[in-house]
Amino acid sequence: MRKTLVTLICMMTFMILGAVTANADAMLLEYDGGIHEYDGAVYALVVNNHEIDPPLSPIIFNDRALVPVREIFEEVGATVEYDGEDQSIRIFDEDTTILMFINNNIAYINGRKCAIPDNVVPKLISKLGGETKTMVPVRFISESIGMPVDFDADAGAILVASENYDYAEPAATSAPKPTVTEFSYNVTGNNELTINVKTDYQIENEDDFMMASPGRLVIDLNGSSMGKYEGTRYVNDIGISTIRLGDNGDRARFVVDSEYISGYDIKRVSDTEITVTVTTNPPAATRKPTAAPASKPSVTVQVNAAVPQQASDPEPANTFNRADNETKLVVLDAGHGGSDSGAVGTLNGQSVLEKDLTLSITYKVKSILEQNGVTVSLTRTGDTLPSLVERPTQANGENAALFVSIHINSADPASAHGIETYYATENNGDSYGITSSYLATRLLRNMIDETGAADRGVKIAEHAVTRRCNMPASLVECGFISNTEEVTLMTSEDYQNKLAQGIAQGILESLPQIAIPN
Repeated sequence: MRKTLVTLICMMTFMILGAVTANADAMLLEYDGGIHEYDGAVYALVVNNHEIDPPLSPIIFNDRALVPVREIFEEVGATVEYDGEDQSIRIFDEDTTILMFINNNIAYINGRKCAIPDNVVPKLISKLGGETKTMVPVRFISESIGMPVDFDADAGAILVASENYDYAEPAATSAPKPTVTEFSYNVTGNNELTINVKTDYQIENEDDFMMASPGRLVIDLNGSSMGKYEGTRYVNDIGISTIRLGDNGDRARFVVDSEYISGYDIKRVSDTEITVTVTTNPPAATRKPTAAPASKPSVTVQVNAAVPQQASDPEPANTFNRADNETKLVVLDAGHGGSDSGAVGTLNGQSVLEKDLTLSITYKVKSILEQNGVTVSLTRTGDTLPSLVERPTQANGENAALFVSIHINSADPASAHGIETYYATENNGDSYGITSSYLATRLLRNMIDETGAADRGVKIAEHAVTRRCNMPASLVECGFISNTEEVTLMTSEDYQNKLAQGIAQGILESLPQIAIPN
């Protein structure tokens, strides 16, 4: 699971947009206070190999494409805000903030004023009588954030891929680029993080520097590519939030995000290997939380049984009430699906796909909850791929009480193991009676109790599916598909039942606290 904004793979320059063959019948558009006939090209919008059907498809103005801002940029992990008072659009991720205004060709990138070229400006546009969409120039935004655009002229489509999604790449026509072959990190004592990087070439030089607001350490391996290690590692310990890995031009870059870095040291282990030691000085509040209690709870939830609260819990005691639960809907989200297999493991020479395991476990959770009178809705019931926007949108539209997204982890080294749960700080209020962190803690506690797996803790990450939910939401990682022992367990009916029982128990413990706002 990875968070950074996007990687869009470039196959041809965007200038050819004016010469494509995707034509459309004339349609009436409303913008700038009038009604206009549009008979130009209309393009499909494909995100993670999944075609999005927005109220208004990408269209052409002044030979440049305008796209619906939310449908593209929220789908691939950015945050989009629109202020109707000053008609401003703000798009931001961890590194870049873009501020634009409707019908204004002046924009601000990280506070720096610049002009949008070609007199292409953001507009509020709708089909006659339809929903008004905020349309923005995709080329300007993508270049400002450093992302090329993939345009399929034959299909008449704009292609977008989030960072953990791979489109098929054309056959290489030149020598392969030097690549990182191993990447690992470990949090040690004395507030130290050790990072080990190996490559398939001689590391001749690297650049390193600190940056502020937000605080981070940046290390570049010149003339190299991050390869399969591109993505985000969530540390959430010793004052370090994440390690982000990716390519920045012709450099493999990794960034350690922390406001508390007090020093760092880079050592050359060999011609092809370096070790980076990062030291932090965080306040006590930034240490990794321990989700599970020191000992097992004295009460274990049983199917069709009462669910009392433990005496140490801050919430008032509640008793399982089947009639009450029948009025509350739980949305279960089986991660990945369709063309997105998720993480891939191997067992007895055969591939094991995350999307298959998550769907199997999700159905088992559904069965247990329904036996206890809970109404359950699934974001997918088969091998389909709902988008990262559609999943929480479904939960919000159904006025769900809780949302749980079920996933399987993967890591290098293959020795990584255990269960962890996540919640988003953007969705951690208590308007429903409990917080998302409370739900994540209950889920983890019960999953560990049922399975005996290693406890990796409750962690914070702004996953698209959880942060967009109105109700308490958590993402669970049931184990590591990259670990031989755990992939063997997770493919067994018995262990899947244990995982499902733990997830269901965590939900059943949380539901009595839920009061859905009017």
